[in-house]
Amino acid sequence: MRLLTFLLTASLIAALQAQDPDQVRATAKAHLDSLCSPGFHGRGYVQDGDAKAAEYIARQFKRIGLKPLRTDHFQPFTFNVNSFPDSIGVSVDGRPLRPGTEFLVDPSSGMAIGRYRLVHIGPEDLLTPERRAMTMGVLVGNAACIHLPATTKRDSLARYAELTRELMYHVPVVKPVRGKLTWSVSTEALPHPLIEVVDSLISDTATYLDLHVTNQLKVRHQARNVVGVAKGKGKDWLVVGAHYDHLGRMGPDALFPGANDNASGVAMMLALAEWFAKRPARHNILFVAFAGEEAGLLGSEWFAVDRPIDMKRIRLMLNLDILGTGDEGITVVNATDQPELFDRLVALNGQRNLLPDVRSRGPACISDHCPFVRRGIPSLYLYTLGGVAHYHDVLDRAETLPLTRFPELYALLKEYLSTLR
Repeated sequence: MRLLTFLLTASLIAALQAQDPDQVRATAKAHLDSLCSPGFHGRGYVQDGDAKAAEYIARQFKRIGLKPLRTDHFQPFTFNVNSFPDSIGVSVDGRPLRPGTEFLVDPSSGMAIGRYRLVHIGPEDLLTPERRAMTMGVLVGNAACIHLPATTKRDSLARYAELTRELMYHVPVVKPVRGKLTWSVSTEALPHPLIEVVDSLISDTATYLDLHVTNQLKVRHQARNVVGVAKGKGKDWLVVGAHYDHLGRMGPDALFPGANDNASGVAMMLALAEWFAKRPARHNILFVAFAGEEAGLLGSEWFAVDRPIDMKRIRLMLNLDILGTGDEGITVVNATDQPELFDRLVALNGQRNLLPDVRSRGPACISDHCPFVRRGIPSLYLYTLGGVAHYHDVLDRAETLPLTRFPELYALLKEYLSTLR
């Protein structure tokens, strides 16, 4: 029996290592090119980008041979989301700004069209009820340009965000931003817009602002997780997840392709699904492409609420998000809470010499593993380190994402999932 087990293990390892790394990378690149193409509209909420991505992944599941849990591969749910389908125009003192690189519209922005006189204020103008009342009186019919001091203190940042949000209920707001512009998704729309502008393009003497901002709040937007089963040899489950949604478009002129975040994770999930659909593991593996992650982990939360499988039989939830580099290895979130699962991954990597480093990180509710962790399900979240660092911006493109250690991470995860007890 021991000899048979040894031979089977040796055969498995040989098979796991047999795939050509260049072919693995090329296949992943093909998925990236598709998911990040303009026709998928950033997999967001303009031009049905998220729906088109869901259909693409479902077609891949069918081609691979993954079975649906229910009548099809979809797990539908709804949520509200704010979107910006039309062209957005912003000019400061007559100088037009470029969307995506010189300005962003805050994702919770409402509508504003016209010319506004700029009133420059600081947090000191809003910190007491008396000062706030005087400032609001001056702002009527105008726009506020709020100048905030540089800080890394969480309390201060939260307070400044609260003050800015309060202004958006009354007038359009402009905020100079130091460093990179970073966008996101909102499930609400406030009465007025907030425009974030690269600080070198708006001075404290700027006098007027031209705006053409329109938004569309989609109420009960129809979204879908995409779910497929690779049958194993037992009754327990492994869940391998990656969110496929991204930020979409800010009008037709600013596209957020989302290559690293998270077309790369979807490509890894599809690569693993292709392997395990033909080679049953010890446990059933449920592959889930989550919707609504950028809007607040909504797809993974719905999965946990809807419970399409017996959650008590999940041995591991493995979350794949931001896997496009790897020059410096990977970080494993929740490793300190799951030391046995983490140590197994480290040991395998040490034996195979695949990644430069496998780093441990504590719990962090920052991606789709979080709803599983909250319900006591063993979970790990992996992301790669080093290389390009584009994140939530227009530069996170497929053509510049190197997939440096993608084949090595793929080989590690195949063996890890294959041998997990």
